[in-house]
Amino acid sequence: MQRSALRRQSESARHYVDLSATDSTLQTLTTLASTTLGFSAAQLNILDEDVQYTRAQHGGPFPHTVPRSITACQHVVASGEPVAVSDSGLDRFSNDAVRAATAQALHALSLGSYVAVPLRGREGLIIGTLCVVDAEPHPANEYTVTTLTEFGRVVETHLEALRGHGRTTNAGCVRAVAAAIERGEITPWYQPIVDVTSGAVTAVEALARWTRPGDGTTAPSMVGPADFLPAIEGSDLEIDVDHAVLVRALVDFERWMAVSTEMDLHVNLSARHLAAPDAVQHLIDIVAASAVPAARVVFELTETVSHARPARAHEFVSALQAVGFRVLLDDIGIGFSSLERLVDFPVDGFKIDAGIARTLGTAAGDSLVRALAGFAVDTGRVLVVEGIESDHQVAAARHTGCTRVQGFLYSRAVPARDVRSLLD
Repeated sequence: MQRSALRRQSESARHYVDLSATDSTLQTLTTLASTTLGFSAAQLNILDEDVQYTRAQHGGPFPHTVPRSITACQHVVASGEPVAVSDSGLDRFSNDAVRAATAQALHALSLGSYVAVPLRGREGLIIGTLCVVDAEPHPANEYTVTTLTEFGRVVETHLEALRGHGRTTNAGCVRAVAAAIERGEITPWYQPIVDVTSGAVTAVEALARWTRPGDGTTAPSMVGPADFLPAIEGSDLEIDVDHAVLVRALVDFERWMAVSTEMDLHVNLSARHLAAPDAVQHLIDIVAASAVPAARVVFELTETVSHARPARAHEFVSALQAVGFRVLLDDIGIGFSSLERLVDFPVDGFKIDAGIARTLGTAAGDSLVRALAGFAVDTGRVLVVEGIESDHQVAAARHTGCTRVQGFLYSRAVPARDVRSLLD
């Protein structure tokens, strides 16, 4: 099954939990927030689905970990909005449900006032809070919330730097993609993989597209992958996009199986799955919830996956194969591609990148593709040549021993409603 909203939030938050590593900058920012706003204490908290972790504090000591269920900050994370409580004794009777629940939690902890702002992580999800607290009632006005929000933005940036890869340059796009996943706007479009001799479609590859609905005055619009996938690169939203595409593609594929009994479904997987808890089980559960047999599903991994964590990648591929899935190595010919990886990596086949396809018809290009085609035959692997755009390339691919091709010559990626016309 797909990750729930709470699971996504929790796993995103855990990227920012490292209580063994104190950080003077986070401590300084937390202290400044407290003293600037005149509150006796402040905390920087990260919350997963079960626990609140305090990364920095002023005016404590506060426990480093407490159950999420008893905290005031849980309500800020759940609502995604700042919460201000001037007097917990009075505000627990507020008509505002979030403020009332927060004030009730504070009153139970013998705290009088509290202001907190949500913190967002790389995935665009709320990972925790920056909050100021006081044992006594304390005015909490717009200036207090605005100033604490500014401190929060600086904290977010520093947390992201500590995570190790720098903060995304387009946080707004990240949040928009996260919201699009929740609304079901990330859907697959399909490009056929074709038998080079017969021209029959042997598989369709599901490719992520973002369909923005119209607002009554504008028509729905399609956002191409180049306009949103780079923004979420390196974040766990890559996993959620893959899951969203797989779920919808399985629904579509169930209808096509009766029309083409030999056709397979190809779905891309990002390298983020290698670090995700229960990654293989998630994929198994998603497919098991459909009527599509695992044997009809082919997962495509980017070639760089095999370099990132070789041991984990081998384990990941083997686990998928153990339940009947097949795995192809994508984009051979670009990035960090090497013959050693191609020999050692336990995949069922590989795809030659369009850059190599463009050399078909030349002596060097034909020689390279012929060698790769021979390697595929000798090792019992599937080979697909991507980027086929001309009859000349098709003829060269056939001449070099390739059997499956993919490219604009046959079709660009099309929505599900147009796939049946490719199969007729």
